Amino acid sequence: MFVRQLEYLVTLARERHFARAAEACCVSQPALSSAIRHLEEELGVAIVERGQKFVGFTQEGERILGWARQALAAWNGLKQSAALSRGKLKGALRMGAIPTTLPIMSLLTGPYWRAYPDLTQLVQSLSNEEIIRKLENFELDIGLTYLE
Repeated sequence: MFVRQLEYLVTLARERHFARAAEACCVSQPALSSAIRHLEEELGVAIVERGQKFVGFTQEGERILGWARQALAAWNGLKQSAALSRGKLKGALRMGAIPTTLPIMSLLTGPYWRAYPDLTQLVQSLSNEEIIRKLENFELDIGLTYLE
């Protein structure tokens, strides 16, 4: 199993379309499909329901998708830890904020940017529900919202 296969799987879940997922991963659609098929063969379970187009994930596929998201989050954490030990934190810090909190985001991002200038900061204006979903799916690193 390769990390790239997990990235393809998570991207397919986000895009819900093989061609768009392949484009997002900068590979051909047959390469993405083949990598996911190899992952299915290696695990011995069908992950994706296929028809003329992307249908969805099997029940087993949904469970595997959760593990893939966790594994990729851990992999990215490992890479960040290694970069930090070299004194160069690189990559992207993905943040989501509800619109009413956007004016104070600079209080968070400014000091962080000065400490880690090689780190890209991505801020998205999202609803409370989108922030929670993206945090659960490891698509955001930080969410600034309210709790009910």
